[in-house]
Amino acid sequence: MTRNAYKTMKVLKTNPGAKRLVESLRNMGYDCSTAIADLIDNSITANASEIHIEIIPKQNAQPAAIVIADNGKGMDKDELHEAMRFGAYQEYSPGDLGKYGLGLKTSSLSQCRTLSVCSKPKAGRNNRPRRNCMRWDVDHVYETDDWNLLVPSDDELEPWEKKLLNHTVSRENGTVVLWTNLDEALPLLSSPDARERENFLAHLIEEINGHLRMVFHRFMQGVVTGRRKVNIYIGGEKLCPWDPFCRNESTQELDIIRLPVVSVEPDGSKLKEIVTVSPYILPREDEFSDKSAWKDASGPRNWNQQQGFYFYRNNRLLQAGGWSRLRSVDEHTKLLRVSVDFPNELDRAFSINVTKMRARFPAEIRDKIASQVAKWARTARTRYDRKLPGERKQQIPAESSSPEIPEGNKGTQEHDAAEVKLGSLIFTLNSARKGELEVTEAKTTGQITIAIPLRHDLSVIFDLKNSDKDELRKICLAAIGVLEAVHEKKMSVSHIPVQRLKKILQNYL
Repeated sequence: MTRNAYKTMKVLKTNPGAKRLVESLRNMGYDCSTAIADLIDNSITANASEIHIEIIPKQNAQPAAIVIADNGKGMDKDELHEAMRFGAYQEYSPGDLGKYGLGLKTSSLSQCRTLSVCSKPKAGRNNRPRRNCMRWDVDHVYETDDWNLLVPSDDELEPWEKKLLNHTVSRENGTVVLWTNLDEALPLLSSPDARERENFLAHLIEEINGHLRMVFHRFMQGVVTGRRKVNIYIGGEKLCPWDPFCRNESTQELDIIRLPVVSVEPDGSKLKEIVTVSPYILPREDEFSDKSAWKDASGPRNWNQQQGFYFYRNNRLLQAGGWSRLRSVDEHTKLLRVSVDFPNELDRAFSINVTKMRARFPAEIRDKIASQVAKWARTARTRYDRKLPGERKQQIPAESSSPEIPEGNKGTQEHDAAEVKLGSLIFTLNSARKGELEVTEAKTTGQITIAIPLRHDLSVIFDLKNSDKDELRKICLAAIGVLEAVHEKKMSVSHIPVQRLKKILQNYL
């Protein structure tokens, strides 16, 4: 049947049920950090240079609240009305960060039951714009089962609401988003226990801080062409951008590759754009400028989980780390991070969803990327394994029964120690390049020997020195080794030297 045939058919207008649809839209997978990031997208699109986030726990009569305020271009009454509509109509330019016209509502209502937005556009030559305020209240939608957007006047706002909605940064122009009724998503902000409230607040701020520093680091660094440098504040504290690739350190930049991708649109038209892939190999711990820089470079999820691809859509980070099922996470390639940049014209090709928290390689370039990843991983492994000039190296002799290792791989046999003792535990280095742990128990002495293959993740235990930090790492690796041996049924639970490990650990706490 052709589309022209539909023109003669009878139609029935079928509006979605407000109560059921709002509930489903509130459960799209946001957490507090990603929800706030979605609102910052709107602020950046509005050309804001200052964005302030305030997280306010319950205080006496004032309920818990979160405020996101900016000094962007603001909106007049009609623009605000459209922005508050689910599926808002907006023409997105090539550099914009929006996608479906849902972000403001879905991200906000995932965290709160009452969403209030006040906005004031920039003054023109002959006009003095006023501030407009509109509100979605989930409870009101449930009661009426209708799409009734509330428009409160100043007199209908609580004094504390007026104060929060008149944030200083947006006084001349800009937008303020206020989340209230947070008990469903963030109940501890309203805990009757003051200490519990403060502890949760500190944890929440730390989590949001780490996420925003990472997602918007290019905008905060002022390196995005055609965009103002953005300053983001949480509780009055300015955030410092977090560059995943540590380009102010001795990071090794590998050759950039550019791959054409064709996106087929719903109307059958085709768009051809370029995907830019930039691999970086970060310094090892001993190559960083200082320990604090190394620690900060580990990122919100720590070194192993931060390796992999970093997908950027219009310079906004969508996905940080992971190998998109092209390889597995490996301790020996944790220094490898790869930026993947694409424009919003390729949203369909990269399977971008509403929450903008996921990206997938288009099938036409996936194999090309996979072949490159193997090369980059080998280079990253070389840097991970390389010793500094002048460092002592001890060659571990291969057992006669072990297979000969090719000349190009002999470097993997070099370690600072061939044996590590922790009480009744003895770790030795197995000359085999791969394989599982081998466990032997000496019944007469009670000693347990665990032999670790050269390329096993636990083999790093032999490279640790004698500092307190390294001793702690040895204990942690020893515990992991014991648990792995028990899991593989090579060691009895009753033989775990719990008391010995506890005694050793107490010396470093």
